[in-house]
Amino acid sequence: MKRALFLAAAIPIVALLTTGPAMADEGIVAGVVKAADSGEPVAGACVTLFDLDLKETGSGCAGADGRYEIAGVVPGKYKARATAAGYAELWAYNKGSSLAAEVLDLPHGLDFSLRQGTATVRGQITAEGRPAAGASVSLTDQNQRWWSTVLTAADGTYSFSGVKADTYTMAITYGDRTQWIRQKSSFPEADTFAAEEGQVAVVDEAMVPYGKLRVVATDEKTGAPVAGACSQLNRPRPPELRKCAGADGVMLYEDVPPFDYHTLSVWGPDGTHYPVNGQQVHLTPGQTTEFGAPMKPAASVVATVRDAKTEAPLERICVDTYALPIVGVLDADYRYYCSDADGKLVIGPIDPGSYKLLVKPLDERYGMQWAGPDGGTGDIGQARTVTAELGKAVPTADIKMDPAGTITGKVTDRATAAPVNGVCVYPYAVDPRIGFRFDVNCSRNGGVYTIKGLGPYNWPLEFASSRGDYAWQWSGGGADRFAARPVRVRPGASATENAALVPNGAISGRILDKDGKPTFGYVYAFSARTGDIVDWATPDSNGQYTVNGLTTQNVKIKHYTDADCWYRDAADFASATPIPVTAGQTTGGVDLRPCRR
Repeated sequence: MKRALFLAAAIPIVALLTTGPAMADEGIVAGVVKAADSGEPVAGACVTLFDLDLKETGSGCAGADGRYEIAGVVPGKYKARATAAGYAELWAYNKGSSLAAEVLDLPHGLDFSLRQGTATVRGQITAEGRPAAGASVSLTDQNQRWWSTVLTAADGTYSFSGVKADTYTMAITYGDRTQWIRQKSSFPEADTFAAEEGQVAVVDEAMVPYGKLRVVATDEKTGAPVAGACSQLNRPRPPELRKCAGADGVMLYEDVPPFDYHTLSVWGPDGTHYPVNGQQVHLTPGQTTEFGAPMKPAASVVATVRDAKTEAPLERICVDTYALPIVGVLDADYRYYCSDADGKLVIGPIDPGSYKLLVKPLDERYGMQWAGPDGGTGDIGQARTVTAELGKAVPTADIKMDPAGTITGKVTDRATAAPVNGVCVYPYAVDPRIGFRFDVNCSRNGGVYTIKGLGPYNWPLEFASSRGDYAWQWSGGGADRFAARPVRVRPGASATENAALVPNGAISGRILDKDGKPTFGYVYAFSARTGDIVDWATPDSNGQYTVNGLTTQNVKIKHYTDADCWYRDAADFASATPIPVTAGQTTGGVDLRPCRR
């Protein structure tokens, strides 16, 4: 523990303010003044109100019960101070000086708790060799119990009076820099000093200089600079800082508070590198800290989004990517890749491979589409395939947006014609593995559903029951996407497509390990003709599983225990054995075992 210089001093006072439930009528400020240590009322304590020019506007002193009252208070902004013989003056809220005092909207109730002490702590705060005017200085004991806060004067000086004898440290905030004495970054590291009764402890502090951060973005594989890379330095208080590099991949942050908690993220300009996210950065005061950001190469696809009629560039048009082979579309809006104000769309970073693009506008004037060879389409089979290459930003043709339309209809039971609620309708083969959002595309209120925001194309609809008692089917009663009757959407209009559902078909059996014992795993059912996923399941404690939602069709099963395997003992979808299913019936005894290959 470092000792500060002690000087003789007259007996001052320390105080702590609490905001209890004291109430005041309009035009009255009233409350109770107590001693912080004993809780006893402080008779004779006086509370004074000041305007923002620190001119006294009213006061009241406490009786034997510690209660005071100031009448005739005009509603407005004030500062308030409590004083009493043998106690320290206290400014609301819990501040040790008028500079630090908070501005109050009065009238309302104010309670004060005053502390006694005879020590004084004072000193000067400087920054870059000059007085740090307006710095916040907080006195805290060695158990991190806050004592009081004052602001420095124009010459950087501060003073705490009425301090109780104890061991203390201090936190200083000046502008965007915060530190603990002596130039430490945190309370555990901070030096301490003793305040002794009747003495003055002088504690001066110089603010640590700012630091610099030099970020260098490089290709993880080649070591070459990532030209045009950008980064963001996150810190406890806004704003976040952003920089972008030139051809050398270098970004320099200057005047950075060194003791803040900083995290850094770095990304490439064209999606050809995976970002470096949330890396903590430790800065050294007065020095330049080097941070290397090796970035893993990736692939990307770039396009321009335009209005199909006017060819004007469009912003806020987003794309979800689906890698081939596609087994289903998730009921989610990820919005990772959206066009900017110039219509530029960067789809990346993504893994190299072949993709189809599902375009989802945030601008409600335009409809969703699969990006086709020259315009939109509602048929995934007609969508363009884009191939992303590692380390390259591959251009693709413009994405042309058309006005939106709507499909609505009613879902019923085919046998009874009764409305069926809880059936979600999608303009594609939905992947059920993350569940459904149950938006307005799901039937409710008499079996009615609505799909908004579709482009003016032919769309196949899948009716996916969440109830487990109806088979999934496609528009026109088709068993799969290839058999669907497309529904034509018109701009600004609503098309109608009703559906009458048949009973649920199912496949059941057990999942077994290599020894023929029940085990845990995952079971996925796919249309044998289209490859679209229909349902998935996990087994019970006896290894028994059931996949539902099946209409009359052939189904292929993939299961996973410690590796993927297709029924029976097949390596892939093409070689898997089809299983015939009939709507309303369960095909049982389909046991699944690990592949022998």
